[in-house]
Amino acid sequence: MYAESHRPVFLDDVIGHQEVKKTLKSYLETDKFIGSVFLIGPPGIGKTTMALCAARTFNFDPLEINASKSIRSFEDVDKLKDACRSCVNIQSFMRGDTTRKTCVILDEIDGSDPHAQAKIIDWMKDKTRTVPILCTGNELPTIFKRNSDLIQIIRCFPPNHTDVQHLFPGIDAQSILKECQHDIRRVFHRIQYGQSYVIKDYPLPPTGTPVETAFLWKQQMFDLPECLSGIPGTEHSHRTMFECKPGDTRADIPVVSRRQKQSVPDKQRKAEPKNSSNPQPRKKSVPQKVKQEQGLKIQPADSQEK
Repeated sequence: MYAESHRPVFLDDVIGHQEVKKTLKSYLETDKFIGSVFLIGPPGIGKTTMALCAARTFNFDPLEINASKSIRSFEDVDKLKDACRSCVNIQSFMRGDTTRKTCVILDEIDGSDPHAQAKIIDWMKDKTRTVPILCTGNELPTIFKRNSDLIQIIRCFPPNHTDVQHLFPGIDAQSILKECQHDIRRVFHRIQYGQSYVIKDYPLPPTGTPVETAFLWKQQMFDLPECLSGIPGTEHSHRTMFECKPGDTRADIPVVSRRQKQSVPDKQRKAEPKNSSNPQPRKKSVPQKVKQEQGLKIQPADSQEK
């Protein structure tokens, strides 16, 4: 993507943001890193890019950490502090370049856990810390606002269209910035891939709308026909299988039709009305084998019917 391939590498390559550059330069050129620098502003205006470029410009190895995902508890902050006890990271030590120190960049710190933010403030107050800390975020957390004497809070604004007009020759920079809401990443994406298809905004049908009316609205939303009778394959049928003619054409002769419910005799039997005046106990039928064993006389069926 153009947003990554044309991303600035050093601080001089960043367009605009002159006050932010001066503050980052004064903070990173000191020997004792007291407090921190917090870059706050809307997304896509280059806060993280400026922090990375400032670290490279002043001979630091940037250690970028997404605080909203990686810093969620006290243990995460303690692990980060232990990893940054030495001002030289392991990569520079293996290369033999011990002059490049580490610069911690906490990106999207406003999305981290509030308890972890308090632990980060304590780390910023630590006088034994040997690495600088740069923070970026879209909003200013309350605990950072209370420690404004320790943290340099810098408000970053979107670039002006006059500053970026030379990057887009033949294109109205003011209109494209307004269209992309001054997000530089969206501007590069818009130039690289063109304007995307905009889906029409249709309101949802209110509660109590008939099913037929809601169906017509949905069909109009996606430019579909308002009737399904002429579309093949929409015929409603309970038949699951059909015979085929020799020409592989379907004949409307069902092989397996809808299964009918089977009647259960026990459930169809009606309950006999109870006679409360002369209740008679129901006689139980005795099998013939039991009668023979008991010595009872078995009458023929004809005599029993009589």
